[in-house]
Amino acid sequence: MHFNRITIVLLCLLLISGCKPRKTDQTKVTLSTQPKSELAGNFCISGAYALYPLVTRWSDDFMKLYPNVKIVVMKGGTGIGIDDLHSKKAQLAMISRPLTDEEVSDSLWTVAVAKAGVAPIVNQRNPYFKRILQRGIDPKKLIRLFTGTQPVTWGELLDTTSKEKAVVYTRADESGAAVIWANFLWKESPDLKGIKVVGDDEMIRSIQGNPLGIGYCNFSYAFDSVTGERLKDIQVLPIDLDFDNTIDKKEIPFSNINKAHRGLWLGYYPKNLTRELTFGSIGKPTDQVILEFLNYTLTTGQAAVGSTGFCELNDVYIKNALENLK
Repeated sequence: MHFNRITIVLLCLLLISGCKPRKTDQTKVTLSTQPKSELAGNFCISGAYALYPLVTRWSDDFMKLYPNVKIVVMKGGTGIGIDDLHSKKAQLAMISRPLTDEEVSDSLWTVAVAKAGVAPIVNQRNPYFKRILQRGIDPKKLIRLFTGTQPVTWGELLDTTSKEKAVVYTRADESGAAVIWANFLWKESPDLKGIKVVGDDEMIRSIQGNPLGIGYCNFSYAFDSVTGERLKDIQVLPIDLDFDNTIDKKEIPFSNINKAHRGLWLGYYPKNLTRELTFGSIGKPTDQVILEFLNYTLTTGQAAVGSTGFCELNDVYIKNALENLK
């Protein structure tokens, strides 16, 4: 009886988790994509910065597999991608946030292809770096910092006498990361204040260049795509979720991308700072080239997900997504 209970609990964890280390034989639940020289066509993908590195990798690999296919990938934010669908500038949108009611009513069809998280980040050269790691910053202070009308000092954030002001950076584009971060703070993305930057790359450069800076980015941009370790001068900010002025075991920031993904899977990281990354289109795609590409991203292409800094879907997600393509 005790063994059965443990088995049931483990099975439930696998079903509710969106990502995990995947060691199962994927051919049991997916179809493989084989080279077909006769497949030909072209299409455009536009949207979220979060998905851009992964989709670029997928597109390059897919075009090598199918030499007569041409894919153009453009980044500009989730909102831009959805707008490009309506204007027919793109056939697929990269989406990194939940759809609004209006977007759902526009008959947007979506399919999940990966999972990711959003992380607050600071500069490792921050003069109060040691105290930041020891105490973190609680959500109430983060709300004041990112949405208040008055500047906030590092002393106010860390309960010291410091008068140096925290330099806040936020996103200027229609960013899924901004939506996720704002929702974590119980706000809307237009409520976010700070110096406006476009995209994750500019956010990273801004924080790297300012020891007093603080911002947020998609997980995949905070870590080196080759080594998986933190980028130079970038530190994921520990969040004091229980307001006790101490960072405990579950609040310790991740030191590399593998630990970040494990934290997402085990629930160590706040669920409302994680989300599915999806492709969207106006209605279910009927173009055979696009359908073959989507099938590729959910089968052979899943091998590229982890190596580009994202969290792989588990077999349940993939099985459902493939059914959605039929």
